[in-house]
Amino acid sequence: MSSNTHFSTYTRAGLTVSPLAGARFGAEIRGVAPHNLSSEQKQVIWDVYRERHGLICFEFGRLLELDELHALTAVFGESEFRPGLINGIGRGSSDGEAHLTVDEQVAAARAKGIDPYLTILTNVEPETLKPRQTNAKFFGEWEWHTDMSYIEVPPTFSLLNARQIPDEGGDTGFCSQVMAAQELSDELRARVQSLRIKHDSTYGSSGILRPGMSPPESPIEAIGYPHPVIRRVPSTGEEALFLGRRTNGYVVGLSLEDSEALLNELWAHATQEHYCYYHKWQVGQVVAWDNRMMMHMRKPFDDSKVRFMWRTQTKGEAVVAA
Repeated sequence: MSSNTHFSTYTRAGLTVSPLAGARFGAEIRGVAPHNLSSEQKQVIWDVYRERHGLICFEFGRLLELDELHALTAVFGESEFRPGLINGIGRGSSDGEAHLTVDEQVAAARAKGIDPYLTILTNVEPETLKPRQTNAKFFGEWEWHTDMSYIEVPPTFSLLNARQIPDEGGDTGFCSQVMAAQELSDELRARVQSLRIKHDSTYGSSGILRPGMSPPESPIEAIGYPHPVIRRVPSTGEEALFLGRRTNGYVVGLSLEDSEALLNELWAHATQEHYCYYHKWQVGQVVAWDNRMMMHMRKPFDDSKVRFMWRTQTKGEAVVAA
């Protein structure tokens, strides 16, 4: 993994690639036209992805159209449904819905004018941009997490597009779990090598209860999917810690007390500041990242301000244990 001390700006295939200020990983790319990307430009994006550890900021200097965001997402893979739309993907089934197929649920969403592949993260009405009633937790600090890790096959890439941002706060943090795995002590690695963590789906990263969910009595009873503590990233061959999110996390097979102690130790290691980069947004930017390689979080912001983001994600592959 290279650092910014050995990485300087260059231009290739009409795209300009630069280091991200203050980051040990990641890069900025300018010059992308989402609907007119050549095969060579797509190769540049993938090369930057591998060389810069799975984090890319695309700078446009303008607001993208939704079809442009979907076109950029397609560079990284097939679109995944947004969480909270399909039963079992960040959502429990309401009365009368359990019998609906995925296709029927998608059709119902489209009939309401909902894009099934777009997540809107905002405290205003998407159509009118007028303030709407918003849970106070929306404005607080969102915990470190990887997107939709509570399903069997979590999405690989997430893309976040800044539409409207507050002048202060709301920065997004990224934390390299490849770096964390590389510096895991031999003793701790031996303890977790064959263990799995169940990733809870009850709460979102903001701490808000997901639709159709009920709080579990304990992390042992929480709904979610178990994944290996250390995973391999097939596209790079690297190992990464895979912790999901701390809330209601549970190490399968351990007592709750032992699970909590081990998770606290892993999280203290995985979120050290020298593994992290905090992105201060500019309107129009799209940041793409590999959920297999890092966690992310969001800083709080003033509840009198507006923050409006679009997010897409791509379908992943089965998690591969290291």
